[in-house]
Amino acid sequence: MAWLNMPRYAKQRPRWISLHATWYSLNSIFPWRRLPKWYSMTKSGYAREQSHGVGSTPAPSLPTESPTADGLRAAAIPASFSWLAALPWITALAATVALAWCTATDRWTAQAWNTPTQYLDGFYCDVVSTFAAMKVTAEGHFWPLSWKTVPELGAPFEANWNDWPSIEEIPILFYGLLTKAFGLFAGLNLALLTGHLLAAITFFLVARWLDCAALWAFVGGLAYGLAPFIFAESPHHITVAYAWHVPLFLLVWKWTSVEPGLEFGSRRFWWALGIGFLTGLQNVYYTNILCQLTLLGAGCLSLRTGSRAPLKTALAVIVAAAAAFALMNVDSWAYKAVHGPNSGVLVREYKWLEIYGLKLVDLVVPPVTHHLQLFADFARSHREAAPLQDEGSYLGLIGLAALGLLVASAIAAAVGKRANSIPMEAWQVLWIVLFFSTGGFNAIVGAAGFTLFRTGCRYSIVILAIALLYAAQRLTALHKAAAFRTDPETLRIGTLTAAIAASLVILWDQVPRAPRPEQTAIIARQVEADREFVAKMEAALPAGAMVFQLPIMEFPESPAPGVPPYDHFRPYLYSKQLRFSYGSMKGRPREQWQQDLGKVPFEKAVAEIQDRGFAAIYINRNGFPDKAKQIEGKLVEMGYSKTPIRNATGDLVCVPLTR
Repeated sequence: MAWLNMPRYAKQRPRWISLHATWYSLNSIFPWRRLPKWYSMTKSGYAREQSHGVGSTPAPSLPTESPTADGLRAAAIPASFSWLAALPWITALAATVALAWCTATDRWTAQAWNTPTQYLDGFYCDVVSTFAAMKVTAEGHFWPLSWKTVPELGAPFEANWNDWPSIEEIPILFYGLLTKAFGLFAGLNLALLTGHLLAAITFFLVARWLDCAALWAFVGGLAYGLAPFIFAESPHHITVAYAWHVPLFLLVWKWTSVEPGLEFGSRRFWWALGIGFLTGLQNVYYTNILCQLTLLGAGCLSLRTGSRAPLKTALAVIVAAAAAFALMNVDSWAYKAVHGPNSGVLVREYKWLEIYGLKLVDLVVPPVTHHLQLFADFARSHREAAPLQDEGSYLGLIGLAALGLLVASAIAAAVGKRANSIPMEAWQVLWIVLFFSTGGFNAIVGAAGFTLFRTGCRYSIVILAIALLYAAQRLTALHKAAAFRTDPETLRIGTLTAAIAASLVILWDQVPRAPRPEQTAIIARQVEADREFVAKMEAALPAGAMVFQLPIMEFPESPAPGVPPYDHFRPYLYSKQLRFSYGSMKGRPREQWQQDLGKVPFEKAVAEIQDRGFAAIYINRNGFPDKAKQIEGKLVEMGYSKTPIRNATGDLVCVPLTR
């Protein structure tokens, strides 16, 4: 336990040294606060005492000078940070997170790893689109910076996937490579676990980078890596669940909003640009908040110092993020430049900004999969009663405690009329709440027509990262201060006990209940039923045959009554030699023929389908009030009497167009 051992000097130090250490610890949390006059006097006295010594035990070496501006500008990584020393902590953290994830998802066998965690559940229906994107990538049809067409989709043409602004092309490529190496469902499971591991490790490294004690950095990394939000967004919104880089934002915000700020050409400046560029390659929600708070913090620093330099470096970070964003959109923009704009592909209604806005109540509402039945019942009743929706904003008990500490510190400073002592993190959280809450600034912007960021509740993960890091810094500072007046063995045992207790609370509170065996069996049965169904289709139809899908659905984000969006991708997931009508992006005249087909008599529509070369009609029976009995009857009357192919679960049927 060398990392908690303290020299026995507490009883030998004068009282002013304890005050000195306490002030130094607090100043590490509130670095923008000016040092009082007594600090310069006591630090010189303390330095003299160190040189002469007191008693038989030498005093610990406390910093006697604040870092110089040049030193802050030059050093990107603090001198106290050691990658080698961090390795055991990272290993233990990764192992804990991996075991917790396997427990939560019940992934202990090869069969379980080759089964998805979700499949046809209506709430998680977007996961089918994720599977399709992974297969498209694994088959070589999805490459960053290039036009994307999928020969197996959008029949009788090739599906156009160029109109949708797919910023997360690098993560999608990673998922596709995992699919190619391990298979579709195992690849997704590995991608999900990787997201949790990256989140935990990144938070730990950032906390250590900012001189947090390794023990509290570990607890914070565990809480962030097992964040309820990441579990809630998995697997259907995997690019949103990949919030691993958010802790890096905290470095940029600190560097750009605290004196002396960033200096052009310094190591920190290049690190900040790298973080900005890395962020721009991923989900645009996170790029948005990085840019907002970077500009806000730099603006405040510029006002305090009367200099425009902080704004210039902040704008450089924003430009780096924008450059990466633009790079990921080059293919879409080039396609639109050649083929004309497509205003119908991305349609976001204003109402979703209200429905999915950030809500403070959701920060304290646990998931329905919580281990404590009381919490689970409360969550279920809240979900049923609430008119608005959420995607998993619960911060966890530890996260809520950290946020409470931050809020209490801010209130205490405000009540005490010490405005300069209000933590910077409190202003950041306040900005997120004001901007992204239901009816907030984001809604005002949306009312003016810009509705891209419709899901404000996703920024709860940013609040969690801010609160956890603040708590880790405070606990580290309190530990340093307590070392001057507490027996080191007592302090070591107390700190270790508190950290273990917090970790156990995280594992109990934030890791969901494992799915019941019957739930896993249902998913496995659905997957096997679809796989067998497609195998029968391929046995009955010639290689390369085109299959027309009913009900007619547009792609993307266009459900039909009874059929979730993207459900028509299901047969494609298992097909090796068939082509399907669904899957080309809506909004262009070429794809309009399917919608027009629904307006003509059924017999004429079938004739046109056959004239275009389709060999079969695939029907999702859930899309029709009579379970498509009338359609099947009409096809038999028209002479297509070959025995239909049905899946084992009874919701899919394929009718070959042969008489």
